[in-house]
Amino acid sequence: MGSLFPKKDDIFDFMPRLFDRDHELFSFGKHDSPKVDVKDKKDHYEIDAELPGFNKEDVVVEYKDHYLTIEATREQEVNVEEENFVRRERSTGSFKRQFFVGDVDESKITGTFNNGVLTLTVPKTKEDLAEDTGYRIELD
Repeated sequence: MGSLFPKKDDIFDFMPRLFDRDHELFSFGKHDSPKVDVKDKKDHYEIDAELPGFNKEDVVVEYKDHYLTIEATREQEVNVEEENFVRRERSTGSFKRQFFVGDVDESKITGTFNNGVLTLTVPKTKEDLAEDTGYRIELD
């Protein structure tokens, strides 16, 4: 049995389902943003972005002014025919994420796209590798 007092998110999550079950055509979850992992592998960054439903042709990756940008756009069409009722809908979805990666060797950035997962390898510059990684400040 459901609760008489739904959680705060439940009311808003319920509304789209009330009218249409295809509301999640371009949903990435609660915040409509793909899941992205950025790992520092000492000599390079590794970035994994989950982009379900996107094709390689839908995705654009650019590096400019110390920022790596991942952008994607897609279109989808839904056709449902039941007795005398025909429903035809077109949906578009897009997102854009930017990550500050600093001064990297942009000519050696590589990427792959397999089964909806974008994987980027972003090599650091020799200057970045030579720099001290930091200094711990002792507190009194």
